[in-house]
Amino acid sequence: MAEVEDILKNQFKEGKKIISMSKTSLELLEELQKQCSHVQETDLIRLFKSVAAGTKMVDSAIIAAAHNMEYNATHPIPKKTPWFACFFTDAAYAIITPVQLMKKKKLYQAYLQMLSDLEAKYDTKDIPDIAIFRRCTTTFLKKFVEGKK
Repeated sequence: MAEVEDILKNQFKEGKKIISMSKTSLELLEELQKQCSHVQETDLIRLFKSVAAGTKMVDSAIIAAAHNMEYNATHPIPKKTPWFACFFTDAAYAIITPVQLMKKKKLYQAYLQMLSDLEAKYDTKDIPDIAIFRRCTTTFLKKFVEGKK
């Protein structure tokens, strides 16, 4: 079984060959290099490795793939945050960050219990506004973290 590097080298070689044999493919590559400036040229060339390169449907697939690569290059994955970070106000962050809270097991368990109890109050009512969770989070942190400093 071929290794990934070998497959990528083969795709590049075949893509280069297809581009050199077709003026349309060369023009498409040049246009993609302008439109997708954040994508490496080797990645664009590898997209041309196809038996049917040069046909309308494959060209559309190449364009779509290149634009998808450009989007991914210009829109990095957001930094992961704990699921409850949305409940932290600026005041809460000034006291402790969600990651720091998770490291303090007893405090984290108490915080989760507070959230659970708060949710239980609204089980039979309308869904509470997120502001309630934010206010309660800040109050909890002031009481149990700031109060112990």
